[in-house]
Amino acid sequence: MLRIEEEKGPQKNFYTQKVLPQKVVIPLSQHTGSLPKLLVKVKDKVKLGEILAEPSSFISSAIHASVSGEVKDIRIYNHPVLKKAKVVIISAEKNSSERFEPPYIRGEEQVKNMESSELISLIRNSGVVGLGGAGFPTYVKLSPSKKVDTLIVNGCECEPYLTCDYRLMIEHTESILKGIEVIAKILQVNKVYIAIEDNKLEAVKRFNSKLHTKKYALPSAEVVVLKSFYPQGAEKQLIYRLTRRKVPSGGLPFDVGCVVQNVGTCFSVYEAVYFNKPLIERIVTFAGSALEEPKNLLIRIGTVLEELVEREILKFKKEPEKVIFGGPMMGIALDSLDYPIIKTTSGVLFLTGEDLDLREESNCIKCGRCVDICPMNLLPLEFVRLVKKGLWSELKEFYISDCIECGSCAFVCPAKIPLVNYIKAGKEKLKSLNKT
Repeated sequence: MLRIEEEKGPQKNFYTQKVLPQKVVIPLSQHTGSLPKLLVKVKDKVKLGEILAEPSSFISSAIHASVSGEVKDIRIYNHPVLKKAKVVIISAEKNSSERFEPPYIRGEEQVKNMESSELISLIRNSGVVGLGGAGFPTYVKLSPSKKVDTLIVNGCECEPYLTCDYRLMIEHTESILKGIEVIAKILQVNKVYIAIEDNKLEAVKRFNSKLHTKKYALPSAEVVVLKSFYPQGAEKQLIYRLTRRKVPSGGLPFDVGCVVQNVGTCFSVYEAVYFNKPLIERIVTFAGSALEEPKNLLIRIGTVLEELVEREILKFKKEPEKVIFGGPMMGIALDSLDYPIIKTTSGVLFLTGEDLDLREESNCIKCGRCVDICPMNLLPLEFVRLVKKGLWSELKEFYISDCIECGSCAFVCPAKIPLVNYIKAGKEKLKSLNKT
């Protein structure tokens, strides 16, 4: 694992600010699984929180309107992960409310008496997905095919610059704990770990303070403070650090009796269950040396980066040389600002040449650093060799599917080989070959 010493962004003084967009571009694909079934058409009037598309299969997710307004278009548009995807474009009403008005508010006693199936249904209908990056539909994770005894709440946020989870943990500690209560009730676990890294001591303090009141209906629950390392937030690494259980190759956390949920997901579960609030907004970190002021913003899903710059919500002190959706290790570089924020967007980085290593790729010197650093004990240099030679079938023999694309190998490579790019290309090729 990497011990990353760089400044991690606005950790102490940047409180979350709210932003209401004038237009939203909402992709139908913001999650792992099948595209949802579209329920609206052009010129339809929609209200804030209204469903736009419903799950089309077991592994799928609902999409909701993040503003009130009119559906102006449904077409293919820029997507920060898929490059292009089908979207619903909504022009916001001038008097569109800044606040979601809950159609229904549930009390703690009412939630306590609800059946697990009812809770899962609410989470499904609210379009909650994993906000740590993978975007797996949360209701599917809460319906494991095997017995689960341990819930791990991931508050590590180990990538440099990103602080959205940290802000959320500080500002909404109690709400996150209530979301954890709901998840623990559904899964019927007997142990809960809340994992937080040691550079987030204010969050540690607040969670410990709340847990000591013993007001939460949780099984044996504890806050575990972990030394700050990357990529500690990855599911398999976190499970092993906390339980010493190893998820088998090709396996899932529930194969070893665990479920991992990001703190942002727990907060969204709380809002879905207590207020019937769909996932229409999230906290996003905006950072990097090109920005005049790094900040965390509560952003409506579908807000386009370009609008934030045009309205001077984000101001540049230098022209960015690279814009990255996500963190510097696992994020994706964009070719323009005409991209929308989606459910899995944790941050957007605006970097200058001072932040970047602009050296070009050179030949591998067989130093083995990528092998030494790999948290999955894989051979990244072999993936590059096989992809360059087009030996696709041999990639399986080196367990390419186990790569979590953390970027550690590329970070330490003295030849600046973009190893993750080659690995992604190999995975995509194998996927296409499996379909034929």
